[in-house]
Amino acid sequence: MAQHTTFTLGVNYWPRKKAMYWWKDFDRAEVEAEFGEIAALKLQVARIFLFWEDFQPAPDQVSDRALSDLGTVLDVALAAGIKVMPTFFTGHMSGINWWPVWALSDEEDPSGMLRIAGGEYTTRVGRDPYADPFMLAAERRLVAAVCGRYGSHPAVYSWNFSNEPDLFYTPNEYADGAGWNETLAAEVRKYSALPVSAGMHLPTIAADYNGFRPDLLAPHNDFLSMHAYSIYYALTQDDDPLNSDVVPLACLVTEALGGKPVLFEEFGYASSEKGDVSEYKVVRRGAFESRQFFADDASGGRYYRDVLEKLARCGALGAGAWDFSDYDPCVWHKPPFDSHEHERFFGLTRYDGTVKPSGEAMRACAERAAAGDLPPRTVGPLALDPNVWYLDPAGNFDRLFREWRGRI
Repeated sequence: MAQHTTFTLGVNYWPRKKAMYWWKDFDRAEVEAEFGEIAALKLQVARIFLFWEDFQPAPDQVSDRALSDLGTVLDVALAAGIKVMPTFFTGHMSGINWWPVWALSDEEDPSGMLRIAGGEYTTRVGRDPYADPFMLAAERRLVAAVCGRYGSHPAVYSWNFSNEPDLFYTPNEYADGAGWNETLAAEVRKYSALPVSAGMHLPTIAADYNGFRPDLLAPHNDFLSMHAYSIYYALTQDDDPLNSDVVPLACLVTEALGGKPVLFEEFGYASSEKGDVSEYKVVRRGAFESRQFFADDASGGRYYRDVLEKLARCGALGAGAWDFSDYDPCVWHKPPFDSHEHERFFGLTRYDGTVKPSGEAMRACAERAAAGDLPPRTVGPLALDPNVWYLDPAGNFDRLFREWRGRI
């Protein structure tokens, strides 16, 4: 398998005027322009998301149109000089679970994460993606179609199995999550020798149970992936929402538990719309309200610079910003932005295309990486026993954070 030996800088990508709706209204020129912006930031990888209902309209059918459009994306990336990380089974995205209609069960449950299927909110519960043979067969079919066609495309950086899949559906037991990961890895490797990873986030290592463990994923992943946001972490979100230690500590813990290097696929923060103030606002997440931090540009730029420096010192393979751009007001009336205001403003660029200080920090880090000027690893690795850790993962992460805060 390919080995990642440099600090890779990337970004998670949705088009600023299309967001989660781009595959339904695909426009090559839009991707060319925005991939040009990503290349101008000196970023090497764009992580994209294969919206499940668009790529697999029926369990036994993969969309020829979506596959062709994916090929266009890969060709555009190749011309722009960047790589692409396609992410399967999306699935969970920006506070909403987007289910293919055919994957829903007959069970009703109005609680939990908002669910949309076929463009409509639903209270129906999805089928188990990890242990239901019907679902696994459908998933293998999509992986085979995509990797069978593009498994050796020169623009593909790696394959990513999902996006924070426990938020989409939590495995009933760790063995189900591990088995799903193994099944998908085996299917990819029938068609492609490129690396695979699973798209995990902080609850994988810091929640009492989310159905996945790095030590159980690592045997079938070429590297481990992790996402973390200090603005959401309980020990920082109220008094230190741009704490720059949460992300590198999550990297260290993931590496220690799984025994493989970590690509930090997602980190970031929500900015205020104009970047001129830092403030807390009450935002809705469906039926729930929460206090959410929005940062000014200068603070956000410092946060990015500090996190990137610390990730390099902690031995990360690289970092992916969430995300490419603030979303254009033309999509604010659509889910998730109508009910999740903060999701509008995570971009490295604003919706008018201007680059934020966070984007400049990513570009500067990419230039330093290319010049071999990033600091060497000076922190870790940690020594952790997974079986001991998972007796109290939330408590153990909080304890380590208190010990390491200000020291990374």
